[in-house]
Amino acid sequence: MSKNKVELSAIFISAVVGITGFCFSHSRQPYPLAQIQFCPKSANNKQNILSDKKKAKKLKYYDLKAQEKLDNKYCHQPRYVLAEEWEKYNSYGSIIPYMGNTISLVRIIPRDNPLQIYGNIATALGLWGISFTLLIRVNRLKRSDYQLGEEEKTTAYYNWQQHRRKRDIKQHSNQLYTDILKDGLTQEDLQQRKELGLTDEENEAIKNQLQLEDYLKSRAVKHSEMDKQISSNLLDKHKAEKEIDKLQSKKSSQSNINQPSDKQLVNSLIEALKSHEEGWLYSIIKNAKPLWLIGSQGSGKTNTAGAIALIRKYCFDAPIYQLIDRHATGENWEVWKLLNATLKAESEEEIGQSLYDATDRWLQRIKEKPSTKQQIIIDEFTNLKKIDSCKDAAMKFFSMHLTDTRKAKEFFIGVNHYFTNESTVEGTFEARKSGTIQLKKFSANGETPLSRVQIVHGLVDENGNELEEVERTLPAWLEANKIYGHFNGIEVNFEG
Repeated sequence: MSKNKVELSAIFISAVVGITGFCFSHSRQPYPLAQIQFCPKSANNKQNILSDKKKAKKLKYYDLKAQEKLDNKYCHQPRYVLAEEWEKYNSYGSIIPYMGNTISLVRIIPRDNPLQIYGNIATALGLWGISFTLLIRVNRLKRSDYQLGEEEKTTAYYNWQQHRRKRDIKQHSNQLYTDILKDGLTQEDLQQRKELGLTDEENEAIKNQLQLEDYLKSRAVKHSEMDKQISSNLLDKHKAEKEIDKLQSKKSSQSNINQPSDKQLVNSLIEALKSHEEGWLYSIIKNAKPLWLIGSQGSGKTNTAGAIALIRKYCFDAPIYQLIDRHATGENWEVWKLLNATLKAESEEEIGQSLYDATDRWLQRIKEKPSTKQQIIIDEFTNLKKIDSCKDAAMKFFSMHLTDTRKAKEFFIGVNHYFTNESTVEGTFEARKSGTIQLKKFSANGETPLSRVQIVHGLVDENGNELEEVERTLPAWLEANKIYGHFNGIEVNFEG
């Protein structure tokens, strides 16, 4: 049986002995008791000495009844005190003198557990057995742990010694091999060394070292050949990359030759404008007068405005600075996003402020006499007069744009359904006629734009004659996305 089982069994037995002794050492009556009775006498006995016999008899009768009641109440009730206390009562006399012999002993009741002392001893032995066994077990475990630690240290030391011996042998062999190389010895000299006193193990170690050296030399040669091959491959790769770079450079130069320059793109577009119907469209686009595109819904006013703005941007170096439109990011966004305007106003509050900013900007640019051009575009001007937050700014804006935009070198494009006093500003008819160009567009069904346009007024022919309500057409390529594509790598056919 193992030590663990013995110790656990001893602890179990000690626990059983201790619990049993504890149980035996406890009882309902651990000490001897004295059962006594208390029988007080009736006070009516004092009346028995009366001379009147009738009264004495009557009192005696009541005395018997009283005594019976007292006996029932006290004398017949068992009472207990420690036997040791009762003995003291008998030895020294009643400690309650006025009670006389009313208290008497009935019997002595011995204790009901004569083995109590042995139970206490068993309990103490059980506890001592548990403590002693646990102490032995703890000490043994400590010794076991210590012995285990010592064994581990011994094993580690032994392993270290083994490795150290192997290292020493290897170092000795290496040194021996080095000595052989220094002495210039060969494989044939090993026998002589053996004859000189070298052991077989030392001789074998030298042989193994020589074989290892041969292997290392062979591997070094192979690595050298591999490095040479890698270098050759890298050189070939470098030459190939240089050839590829030359081909790509040549191809790129040829591509640049075939790719038209910005100037060529501008010239081709201007040539197409001049060639279309005696160049009337080119004359309108390069003119500094404010340009108004009017017409019903679906006539394509916004798209034409966007195309003209892009031509002015790319061909006349006039970027779009300000765009004012209540539908800038709505249905008109597909056109306006191509313009890349610097400022954009869409809400009523933004539009009202932008109109004031524009008039102030024109005055400032006129004072500075600008050398650069830029553009401003406004759409749906008619409704701005009906909005309280924009009404005053719109009236001022319209009046000043008739003259200030040209002086401030800002190309202006306005989009409106009509160009009457109601849709513009009253009292400006003559200024509108002489100071603006009006181009009217048409739609057949309210959705599809027609190529037909009408020069309402504001443009003159080559002889200086005013052109009024003159019919013209727009080329099929005059669309915002086509003009944008022309300058962004998408070829446009200007013949159509």
